[in-house]
Amino acid sequence: MYKSIKIDKGDSMDKSKIKIIIFINFITLATFNMAHPVTPTLINELRLPSYMFGVLYSTMAVAQFVMAPIWGSMSDIKGRKLFLIIGVVGYGISQLGFGYAQSTSLILLFRILAGAFSVGFITASTAYISDVSSKEERVKYMAYNTAAFSIASSVGALLGGSIGSLGYKYAFLWQCILSMIVAGVIYIVVKETIYERSGKIKIYLHHLKPSKKSIDLRSTIGIMMIVMTLVTIATTSYNSTINYYVESVLNMPTTVNGMIMAVAGVIALIMNLFVNPYLGKRFDEKKSIVIALSVAGLTIIIASLSSNMIIALGFLSIFIASTALVTPIQQSIVSKLAKNNYGEIMGIQGSFKALGMVTGSLLSGFIFDYGNKLPFILGGICCIVAFIVLSKTTLDYVIERDRRDII
Repeated sequence: MYKSIKIDKGDSMDKSKIKIIIFINFITLATFNMAHPVTPTLINELRLPSYMFGVLYSTMAVAQFVMAPIWGSMSDIKGRKLFLIIGVVGYGISQLGFGYAQSTSLILLFRILAGAFSVGFITASTAYISDVSSKEERVKYMAYNTAAFSIASSVGALLGGSIGSLGYKYAFLWQCILSMIVAGVIYIVVKETIYERSGKIKIYLHHLKPSKKSIDLRSTIGIMMIVMTLVTIATTSYNSTINYYVESVLNMPTTVNGMIMAVAGVIALIMNLFVNPYLGKRFDEKKSIVIALSVAGLTIIIASLSSNMIIALGFLSIFIASTALVTPIQQSIVSKLAKNNYGEIMGIQGSFKALGMVTGSLLSGFIFDYGNKLPFILGGICCIVAFIVLSKTTLDYVIERDRRDII
């Protein structure tokens, strides 16, 4: 056993630390998202098969599935700051290798490493917010954090798409350089939230040992992890396909890909800065997430079946807006199930999210050749299934605290 004392003690908040970590998340995610608009160009210039867009996405996600709880459990005792830095530095180097590699085996190797390191940062940063926020305010700050992710994705996509127009390798080179700069900023400005550490590191490995209890539908945590997986399949099916669809089917340049991602980020930003806090004050979390799931599922299916580009774009915008509401609400519910093991719980959540990324990206990649809109329909079906599962469930945080040992 080990002892770990956090600065936040109880339900107090440290708003200065919240502002700093959200800023760090912004600059980091902007850097992380620079490669997305140019990845289809890499696939096409290296003459890789079309299903590789799904394979590349999934290999990264597999590494995230394996490593998320491991990073989280280690950060519970060794501190968040160390793993924020390791994640950013490791990701930058991995992306440089990914962008300059010529063989398929090396490309996949660097994607695995990129996934492993990126989830280290994401897990530690999410746990950091839990450390320094009260339970009452956590959904608001999770929404702000998701909003920062969204606008950062827009900035990164625009930056990467613009640099990529000069050659896709330049985007990966600058991604590595900026990652090193971000790591330096983290070292200087981020303050640790875990200041007393003793004992042996307890590394969470239960996610690598399949068990029925890990997805027990009788537990709130189990239900939310299943919902997380289904929603991630939906968003991954869209995100992993849209860039390749725009470049390979619509024959648009990387700058257009960057603009599309930027618009999506702005929509998500608006939802998380204004709509989510409004809903959080007036409706319970379950009602909000259930409505968002149903709207997301219906709108992306309608968009996929529509032959009118304007109508399709309109419904896709609603889909993006709806899914933007789901993530912070789901994170808030899960964080309330944790006491002093935020890192481990956030890691488990990240692992289930990665599982959804693997499933969504692989399925999307292989069904794309049978119909280039099938990945979007798959996403809609997953949202509807998540809506059905959650609408028939009563969420009870008190009961869940007594059942948490099943994980």
